[in-house]
Amino acid sequence: MAQCLERLGFEVRDGKKQGHKIFVHHGIAIFSSGAYTCGHGSNPEIKPVYIKKVIKLLKQYKAELIQYLGEIR
Repeated sequence: MAQCLERLGFEVRDGKKQGHKIFVHHGIAIFSSGAYTCGHGSNPEIKPVYIKKVIKLLKQYKAELIQYLGEIR
């Protein structure tokens, strides 16, 4: 998930708790931040609820992301 978000221009960093990730996008002024949890242990997985939330955010900011990606290319 982090790699996909980074390809879209998001900065992904570790949160305060283990497995917690926070992402921001400096190219989208109206976007503050998003987060998801990767889980814990030797084989952590992102729960479907977090995937759905990230997809919802990507859809919400689709036009801004397309504009941003067009500007950097």
